Amino acid sequence: MSTSYFYLINLGCRFCILNRLWKLLPPGIVALPDGSSSSEITVLVECIRLLHAELSGLLRLFSLGYGPVILIYFTFAFIHALVDIFLIIILDNSSVKLGILSFVFYIQYIMSTLSILWIASWIIKKKKKIISYLRLTRISELPTETKLQVKIFMNQISAYEPNELTAFGFFNLNLNLFISILVLMITGIATLVQMKEYWFMIRLNNLMTPQFNKLE
Repeated sequence: MSTSYFYLINLGCRFCILNRLWKLLPPGIVALPDGSSSSEITVLVECIRLLHAELSGLLRLFSLGYGPVILIYFTFAFIHALVDIFLIIILDNSSVKLGILSFVFYIQYIMSTLSILWIASWIIKKKKKIISYLRLTRISELPTETKLQVKIFMNQISAYEPNELTAFGFFNLNLNLFISILVLMITGIATLVQMKEYWFMIRLNNLMTPQFNKLE
């Protein structure tokens, strides 16, 4: 996971640099008498556009490469948590006790999940920030070459829009995912509590409790 953090933070910082570079352009990216010429502004806009496309492509490669890994990690960690909760709720508390390693696992899982989701949300925010700059631009007042670059830039952003950070296309990596996981966890716990008095749960409890007593 540390490699993923480093890679994502690196991409996010590069998007920040592009946003700062865009702010250096004249207001409305219109050439001023004592400033850069229209051709220089056009070249700078084109460079920003190409760099933005390159970073978006790298972000897509990360999503394709690490997406399955993140999907498997989240899935198995979620299943592991549900199994532990199942054992605690369905079986007697005296029979099943969580060790310190389990608590360490849950803390590590929560922190790593929050970290990667926060970083992913931060990157997407920085990536989309330049859209607000483009929308503030009055295209009708721009020279033909600059106007063409701005239009290509907007179409380029629209083309890369679906290629967000995803876990192999199953879900987007952002802070909303943590809320979804939390809701699923609460729903699962509530379902287990409601099913605790069912006859097959009672039978399962009677079958499994002696096995855990032997382990103790």
